[in-house]
Amino acid sequence: MKIAKYPFATFCAALLTVALTTPISSFTNIVWLSSMNAPLGFFSGLEIILFDFQRLGILLYGIIIIEFAIAFSFAGIVNKYFYKSDYVYAIAGAIITGLTLFLITELTTQTEVLSGNRTLIGKIFHCLAGFAGGYFFSRLISKDRNISFAIRTLGVIFAYGLLGLTLNWAFQPELAASGFGFNFSELSLDAKNALIRDFNAFFLASFVFAILGVITLNSAWFFSSGFLYLFAGVFNLLAIYGYETGFNQIFIFEFIMGAWPTLLGLVIIYHNRKSLS
Repeated sequence: MKIAKYPFATFCAALLTVALTTPISSFTNIVWLSSMNAPLGFFSGLEIILFDFQRLGILLYGIIIIEFAIAFSFAGIVNKYFYKSDYVYAIAGAIITGLTLFLITELTTQTEVLSGNRTLIGKIFHCLAGFAGGYFFSRLISKDRNISFAIRTLGVIFAYGLLGLTLNWAFQPELAASGFGFNFSELSLDAKNALIRDFNAFFLASFVFAILGVITLNSAWFFSSGFLYLFAGVFNLLAIYGYETGFNQIFIFEFIMGAWPTLLGLVIIYHNRKSLS
């Protein structure tokens, strides 16, 4: 894990940064809209928060991973040969975050991808989120890590994606349903109830199982989450080819989401047996 800890530390640092950046963007955008006398109620504000978390969160996470990998590589050289400090990575995280937000705006359509970046205070807080991510990275690489660090990192990333799906179904069922081919407004009240109830239970349960797996490192919790999606994929294919329902490619996503925690559970079992032998 001496070498592997660096990419996993990058994943963790990026996840912390995106977890800080999305609410920062949301709240600073809400403040900006309020200053413009825009009509903004509780549900409108909640929709802004969900937009940043669900529809930008995963994309932003990928961007931050790439920017951190570049910045921390240069910071590592500086830290080793020129100036050794715990804050070298933190400063690199802040600089690369600010630079990335600037370049995204300048090289695209001249619009702010993160709505909270419209204000100076929003830009400052985004850079501080990058600073926090860089400092977290420096703390993670300061010690050798074992396999449990990698398992927990991948488990948290998996749970993060599930949390977005859960929030989407809880607060924006119309939008979530459209992704599954449902026209929510045309459904009966009982059908709407079934969708909201069942999908929320499905995603929330798998999220809780994944979090419990991360905390306890008990393979049973990861298997519980993974089997839900594997079975969903199997019955999806059964419906397509056995009952001639509409073809969809959601089963690919279901098998990936099922295999992810299942593999983590198998790694835990393998590692535990190896430790006992």
